[in-house]
Amino acid sequence: MLKKGLAGLLLVCLATVVNAQGFGPAVTINGVEIPRSKVQAQADHLINQRGIGSGGITQPSAYRKIQEEVIEQIVVQELLWQEAQRRGTVVGDEKVEQEVAKLKSNFDSELAFTFKIEEGGFTEKTFRENIRQQMSVQHMIANDITEGITVDDAAVEAFYNENLEQMAVPERVHARHILVKFEAGNDASRAAAEKKLADLEAQVEAGESFALLAIEHSEGPSGQKGGDLGYFERGQMVKEFDDAAFGAEPGSIVGPVETQFGLHLIKVEEHTAPSTVPLTEVEPKIREYLAQQKLYSTVEQLIEDLRANGSVQVHLFD
Repeated sequence: MLKKGLAGLLLVCLATVVNAQGFGPAVTINGVEIPRSKVQAQADHLINQRGIGSGGITQPSAYRKIQEEVIEQIVVQELLWQEAQRRGTVVGDEKVEQEVAKLKSNFDSELAFTFKIEEGGFTEKTFRENIRQQMSVQHMIANDITEGITVDDAAVEAFYNENLEQMAVPERVHARHILVKFEAGNDASRAAAEKKLADLEAQVEAGESFALLAIEHSEGPSGQKGGDLGYFERGQMVKEFDDAAFGAEPGSIVGPVETQFGLHLIKVEEHTAPSTVPLTEVEPKIREYLAQQKLYSTVEQLIEDLRANGSVQVHLFD
């Protein structure tokens, strides 16, 4: 097993050395040559990011897939960067320096920052250039493409009607409870718990705050929150508790209800019937989602057009 792993690792290392020392660029994009060293460094960085490690890739074909993925990322970024230059949306030095300073602020020291970018295959100079390219592309998308994206009311309504099941709000109950535990099989312990809950219920009926009594007496984790369990749907609580809560009217107190946890005194705050979220309530989110999907499609089409009308030549595997 060890020999097989070492053999695979040697194959990967051999492929790495050959690719790194090969002549010529890894890929040429509309005349712009991307060095093999850049692909190599970014492939190694991607492997580390995914926690694979060099020992996790034992076949040259697997390493090639990583290289192909990196090349695709580089091609897309370069095509969009060239388009940003053509459209004149290149950001200036000041904005680049501001972004680099913001990124540096996330590190404890200049050395830590330098180590991180070198790990990704960058020098400070090439890292700044990469930041410029990314910001310029983002600027192009935000100003030249996003502003042209529109979603009409008919599309929003159609999406809503096609996804009504996602707009459904199930029956829910909002309840509080006071839990008193007792020793299983001990009649005296159970009787004491029942008496305590009866006394607490009498205090609530006399005008005492259920929430304050829960804070003082409940033995469950929700006690410190006044016994508040929030809203829950059918089936989220144990059956005995569920049946009691959903069978009670809002404002009523039921109990004692026995569950595996002990005895409960339950106050139902609110009981809502099943419903459907109205279109007016979700319209902004639907419109935003559809606009985002339309933007993705538009950018994907732009990339396809740039690739079709340009020249992308991969040399790494020649």
